[in-house]
Amino acid sequence: MKAIIFTAVVTATAALAASGWYFLTHYGREVTPQVGTSAEFDTSLATEDRIAALERAVSDERQARQLLQEEVFYLTSELELLSGTPASPVREGEPEALAAEDSGESRRAESRRRNSREGRIERLVDAGFLPSQADWIMQREQELQMEALQARFDAEKSGEPLDWMGNRNSASDKLREELGDADYERYLEANNRSTNVAVSSVIESSPAQVAGLQPGDEIYRYDGQRVFSMTDLTRQTMAGEPGQNVAVDVMRNGNLIQVVMPRGPVGITGGRRRY
Repeated sequence: MKAIIFTAVVTATAALAASGWYFLTHYGREVTPQVGTSAEFDTSLATEDRIAALERAVSDERQARQLLQEEVFYLTSELELLSGTPASPVREGEPEALAAEDSGESRRAESRRRNSREGRIERLVDAGFLPSQADWIMQREQELQMEALQARFDAEKSGEPLDWMGNRNSASDKLREELGDADYERYLEANNRSTNVAVSSVIESSPAQVAGLQPGDEIYRYDGQRVFSMTDLTRQTMAGEPGQNVAVDVMRNGNLIQVVMPRGPVGITGGRRRY
């Protein structure tokens, strides 16, 4: 089991590095002032234009890395949960290694069942959706994922710039829009995904620290908008006018409190909350 966990974490970390390389070599076309096949900037442009393009590229790459870090946090927590699953007791007269093997196979079988279409529909029904709604969600989920893949393929074939982050999140964004925030939250809970932004640590002298945020807090709304993930939070910080004061709703020890901070970088590290 430990070997499986180690391999999966290494794979996730390698995916993070590889995605960064992919972003630089492919997504760079989007922030290049003149679209072409190279990720390099046009040196014939004015210095101000080149600096502005570089700043956009750095900002977009930072957001892309944050999204990938969320996935690493999520995979790590999934693996920790798996490794912490109690093993079945050793039966009398049976070697301990054989019992452990049976237990491991049983957990893998249960995991396959829960992640099958039928298992996921069952979880959605348990979360309060009607069977017909759950079936529609599963079907719509697949359709939206395929639409995103097709858009990425078409952009690559045509050489047109691709909104890498927008494409990556387009399926979940559309599903959230179609379900509405209340049902989308139930959908996330049924799939054991974050519904708030959990604060792991607070950066010194940051807006978060000045506003009084603490490790263990969970950001619930930003400027009146529901945020389910770090991706949502990042989008909201970049909306509106930089520096304007915004209200941030925070869950702390089961109580909802509100703080005020200037719009912009919050100054926290966070990960996905496990329910």
